[in-house]
Amino acid sequence: MPKTNRFRRSFLSLGALALAVLLAGTFWLHKGWRAVDVTLEDLAGDPAALRGFTLNGRINWNFSHDSLHFSLHDGYLDTELVFDDEDAPFLYRPIVSTVQTYAIATAERADAVRSAAETPPNITSTPTLQTVVTRLDRMYTLSVIFPGQENRIVRFSAGEYTPEEPVMLESQANDYELDYRYDFDWNNPDTAARDSWPDSIVDARPFVLDGVPVVCWERDYLGKAPGLYRVNGLTEAEIAALPRDGTRGGEEILRGSTEFGTLDPFYCPEDAEEALVGAAMADGSSLLLYLDGDNTVWADLVDGSGNRTDHQQVTSLPAADSYGAEVKVRTTDRDAVVSLYGMDLSPSGTEDRTSRLAAFRAQDGRFTIVHCQDQDPANPAAEAVLNAEGNALLLGWYHDAPLPAADTGAQPEDGILLEVRPLTGGVRYRGLLRTGIDRDWGNLYDAYSQQRKDRYLTFDPLEGGALT
Repeated sequence: MPKTNRFRRSFLSLGALALAVLLAGTFWLHKGWRAVDVTLEDLAGDPAALRGFTLNGRINWNFSHDSLHFSLHDGYLDTELVFDDEDAPFLYRPIVSTVQTYAIATAERADAVRSAAETPPNITSTPTLQTVVTRLDRMYTLSVIFPGQENRIVRFSAGEYTPEEPVMLESQANDYELDYRYDFDWNNPDTAARDSWPDSIVDARPFVLDGVPVVCWERDYLGKAPGLYRVNGLTEAEIAALPRDGTRGGEEILRGSTEFGTLDPFYCPEDAEEALVGAAMADGSSLLLYLDGDNTVWADLVDGSGNRTDHQQVTSLPAADSYGAEVKVRTTDRDAVVSLYGMDLSPSGTEDRTSRLAAFRAQDGRFTIVHCQDQDPANPAAEAVLNAEGNALLLGWYHDAPLPAADTGAQPEDGILLEVRPLTGGVRYRGLLRTGIDRDWGNLYDAYSQQRKDRYLTFDPLEGGALT
């Protein structure tokens, strides 16, 4: 047989094989991934009750940058497998980070720096500078972090602190100048010093108003009343460009007691005893939920100039040691569903919890819906959204899979149990949005795998990371 024919047949065979592989890959991309798809199982009631609701999210896999997006809207479930999803495997959310530090009191700094001594390095540590002081400046650093954006940072004084005994401060060799340990810091404060700070003073979830981050300052502290504050913070590059105002071991540095950026009050109601949570709403409005001195929860709508445009009573909570609120993930900025709770600790250490679910809709600076209902404090809804008509809630709870606990000790979750509840009461529909974790059950029990592909569900937030 001529070599030319043998070559031609081999070439055609390779071409056919390549075409078959391409067609198989194309088929899987279009149809095969459905084997790992999200499914909706009707359990009870009328599926038509899902009309008017929208709930978006994704299935993620550990150690994988692919995600399975889903959208449950008007009773229909649309899904899409996204390869190299930039938000996978974790869907980052805007967050407020706070750090409480202790710097050398300004009046003692010159003497403390002069008497600082270097500790020799050993096998497990790097050399550090140490000094002893009798007075400290408490510093509060607040960072607002939005995905894909530069952090905005504010640092201000929380007052001077005088320990009972002189304390040793350390400064570690660190290339990152914004690290709080770069200047002299009290790395191991005593109990009295730790107790001098409140447990929480700012809600962890910021939002954006006209391109500026806004945070909810919870209580009257450091001369700041409870309410909403604009964060006019500096980026890390801007902080690094600030003039050096101190020394450490002969090096010019930015002192740990230097203040920068500002928290500017935007809206602080006079009768607020505690601010619970804030959120951006439609038409440039902002929502603030707060408690007054009688434990009544109020909802205020505020325009872009900080003027109140609507004021509605939501509910009353029993006296408690602590209160909190969480805005559920939203699909539209005209709505907000908020979980409210109060927690009271008895002398025996047991917890007495109260939990409510409040729903709001805003239009043209006014509330068109203000609704509040009790919820089980031991099993609050993980997610809740209003329907388009504004007469029912779609509630979701994480659902345990009928599988043994994994090697981590955690019970696997196979989806979200859904219920449609009219605002007037009752349940119209129950269903299960299945993630399909049972298809990956083998990975749950492999304690030694470095590439475990546990699947888990996250909801897509309306609030993004964009700051203009």
